[in-house]
Amino acid sequence: MAFLSLGDLTGKAQSAFKRFPLTILWALCGTLYTIWVVDAPKEANTDNQTNIILTFILGISWLIGSQFFLEQLKNFKKAIWLKPVLLLLLFLFYWHLPEVDTFDDDPLYLVRFFLFLIAGHLFVLFAPFLFKWNKNAYWNYLKAAGFAIVRSSFFSGVLYLGLVLALLAIDALFNMRIDGDIYFQLFLFCLGVVNTWIYLSDFPKNIHQQQEINFNKALEVFVKYILIPLVILYLLILYSYSIKILIEWELPKGWVSYLVTALAFLGFTVQVIINPIHKTVKSWTINRFYPWFYILILPLLLLLFVAIFRRVSDYGITENRYFVILLAFWILGISLFLLFSGKRSLLILPLSLFILAILSSFGFWSASSVSLKSQTHQFQLVYENVLQNNKLATSDEYTQLKSILKYLDDRKSVNKLNDITGIEIKEIFKDTISDDEVTVYEWFDSQKILDSLNIALAPNEFETEARYANYYNYYADRQQAQNYTLQGYRDLTVFIINENTTTNASIGDYTINYDHENNFLCLLSLKDSVTLHEIQLRPKLLDLSKTGPNLYDIDPKEMIMEVEHENISVKIIFDELNFHKIRDSLRLNSARVFLFLKQE
Repeated sequence: MAFLSLGDLTGKAQSAFKRFPLTILWALCGTLYTIWVVDAPKEANTDNQTNIILTFILGISWLIGSQFFLEQLKNFKKAIWLKPVLLLLLFLFYWHLPEVDTFDDDPLYLVRFFLFLIAGHLFVLFAPFLFKWNKNAYWNYLKAAGFAIVRSSFFSGVLYLGLVLALLAIDALFNMRIDGDIYFQLFLFCLGVVNTWIYLSDFPKNIHQQQEINFNKALEVFVKYILIPLVILYLLILYSYSIKILIEWELPKGWVSYLVTALAFLGFTVQVIINPIHKTVKSWTINRFYPWFYILILPLLLLLFVAIFRRVSDYGITENRYFVILLAFWILGISLFLLFSGKRSLLILPLSLFILAILSSFGFWSASSVSLKSQTHQFQLVYENVLQNNKLATSDEYTQLKSILKYLDDRKSVNKLNDITGIEIKEIFKDTISDDEVTVYEWFDSQKILDSLNIALAPNEFETEARYANYYNYYADRQQAQNYTLQGYRDLTVFIINENTTTNASIGDYTINYDHENNFLCLLSLKDSVTLHEIQLRPKLLDLSKTGPNLYDIDPKEMIMEVEHENISVKIIFDELNFHKIRDSLRLNSARVFLFLKQE
């Protein structure tokens, strides 16, 4: 593999711009806009900055692929409408994106973006061969694409490293402070402009005329001594695991599905590389790779299907499981196609993946739609099972219900459960904070939903219930304690409550103990240690829990209790507070308390 010299780049850069003017201008505008966003003042921020950047990123691969596609047409000018249509589609993608605050919370749009991004890169891999096919030309095209990626990454990486070292030298030698954002902006420029420009300059224009196979020694060594040994290693690991689960008679772990998928893609990569020479090259491993790899992977696909459908059966479909299932069927189909098809055209690999990526991004069959329906159905199944058990849930059921609630809330679809639960979840179960009489929704409390539905852990699950606790914390401003005064009270004491120690304090004629089991303070007579007064803290703690786990911004007046108890008056101020709540059960873990007392 011969790398281009820097002297060759100028002429190639000019040719690349003449050939891909729209793509390079698109990459340049997107990069400069992103660089501006990095350095822009906060007041210049707008809600659509992320959307604009994502649209620029998405457009590069699609514009490259469209140019390759157009160049192979006999009548180039009649298809010139393709690029305006593509620009319109990119605008429609930008237009369909939500505001940034919604975009950050809802993964649906990110999933769709990545599907379109993957589809765009796959489009580049087959665009010149949609209407004209030649096996050798296609292999040379893929080889050129791979080498172009390596060369462009190398040159842009060297340029970035050199510029960074130059800035560091200026900073060290001349005591000039270089803003840290400049290094990131340089990285963006080298990646977005330099890397793209060099990549485009390496592609031959007459793609279908490149039909001579040049399978050099370096490529043969890479396949024979790196890729194929890795394939054999993965096969040994997976077959060993298969024997293990057969001996122990257990179901495979869900993680194995990712390993089988990785093995399949590695095998397909080897197949693409060796395709034109696997019968002629003098190498036993390359000669025998086909068909033995596909024969050996078929039993492992059974392992893959069992692993993924076990997870689906237990927990329903999510976007990740949807794509694993989709890839599992795709791997099975491609393996059978390559085994039994006479043509064994490599074009089927990127073309079929491209179609699947596009189709899974929209419609009732899409990843998001199928996942939402599955998780809603899964919630209904678990919920009905819990109802049949007198609303007592196992720890797994309890965890699953909370997980599904969080999943649906992230996708702004928790209202789909209203008909199942009979309550308006979206409106009632949002914990809020208020600022200047404006209510701001901050978090979704799935625990409140389960509490409201009276779902509890079964008695034999109590030992694991700590995982479902909500924790509440408060620490007063240190200046605030200096303002505490008696204000009509006669005595004052400060004491610490800790779940691991016994509270020991006295005030007036009383000593103070805290009952952790029942959440009340005991005022005992100093003379005979008889309990004279009990001050319940539970109602106050329950009231505080309604404001959410973060109590730091609460009005300090809310941390005060005043109690009239027979012949005494007590005021309690929580200066520090930490407690947890499991449904209606409370546990005060620690507190620093100012207690004021006056006796009639």
